[in-house]
Amino acid sequence: MIEKEKWLLRSVILNAILALSKLTIGFISQNSLVLADGIHSVSDVVSSTFILISIKISGKKSERFPYGLHKVEDLASLIGGLIILYAAFYILKGALAKNHHLTSSFKTAYLIIFLTAVLLSQLTFAVLEYKASKKLNSPGVKTDLLDWLLDAGSTTIALFGILMHRLGIPYAQRAAMVIISIIIAKEALGNIKNSLFTLLDASIDKEIINKAKSIILSHPAVDNLKSIYIRRAGSIYIADITLQIKERNILVAHDTIDEIEKKLKEEIPGLEAITLHYEPTTDKPPKKAILLDKNGEIARKMRDVAKIKVITKTTDGKDISYTIDNRLHEKGKGHSLRLLTWLVKEDINKVVFDPINPQGEGVKLFEMLGITVENKLSNKTIDKNKFNV
Repeated sequence: MIEKEKWLLRSVILNAILALSKLTIGFISQNSLVLADGIHSVSDVVSSTFILISIKISGKKSERFPYGLHKVEDLASLIGGLIILYAAFYILKGALAKNHHLTSSFKTAYLIIFLTAVLLSQLTFAVLEYKASKKLNSPGVKTDLLDWLLDAGSTTIALFGILMHRLGIPYAQRAAMVIISIIIAKEALGNIKNSLFTLLDASIDKEIINKAKSIILSHPAVDNLKSIYIRRAGSIYIADITLQIKERNILVAHDTIDEIEKKLKEEIPGLEAITLHYEPTTDKPPKKAILLDKNGEIARKMRDVAKIKVITKTTDGKDISYTIDNRLHEKGKGHSLRLLTWLVKEDINKVVFDPINPQGEGVKLFEMLGITVENKLSNKTIDKNKFNV
């Protein structure tokens, strides 16, 4: 059983014990405030049980739900928030009722001792669960914590009402009930709002997004961050990121993406799923190289490349071209590697080449370097005048 499930199970058990004890004491004492507090605790048991069930199934992944059912937790949080809001309204309604009064056949001292013990147990559990909610970042646990604060508020109202009744001050309890119910309602509405935003795939707060941006842009290979979208589902975050990187080597680019993804998950707790799209930097003009053999035809082997026709564009979009002799192949072994190095250094992003094996290692090497191989002119003799050779 995962940690957040354990907290919800503890909550259900303790709430059930307190609800039963409140209802028993309230029935024996015939005290309307204690009975109302007991009924409210019953609603907490129902709410906590529902959230526990949702957390239990939220992490279940399947082919249809590859990210799991984490949003079931948000749905339960929404319903729990609505229950809490209704409970706050119920307390406010009771506080404003004209016939609201205390009746008790018990000595008020006994009720005060009982409710004080209940309140201390509620506050102790709330403090412990608050620490757990910060660590787990679970909307279900946070909603359950709100339940406990509401229950502690309700118990405080009952305790305060009995004390005021004992001292003969009738209106103080009404004022306290109104203030507490308004505070609880405000918190419940905030919880409902957050759950709705998550269910509607709203982006998360800017603080986390800015942190992710800082991590990504701090990597030396990243040239530009085109878009970043992070949403929440239950207690996890899901990110969709598009960026541009300077590296043209596909293998190195993949290593860069892996580094960024690892860093994001380390620095942002709860970031479980990342979809990272990357593109090479496109601020440079397209540059094509036509690889020609000594006869002016498109070369079929790298060692046969005698001339290179380069076609590019000026900054104002005009086509320019020039032809150079390839003297690298005259230097013996390693001529192919030297030619590839030159193409990369010259920012060539497309070559016209007619390899004997279009699926061979040579073509794959071009692709790894971010150079597209175009062989549309295969098996055609190139006009020497056209290519200035």
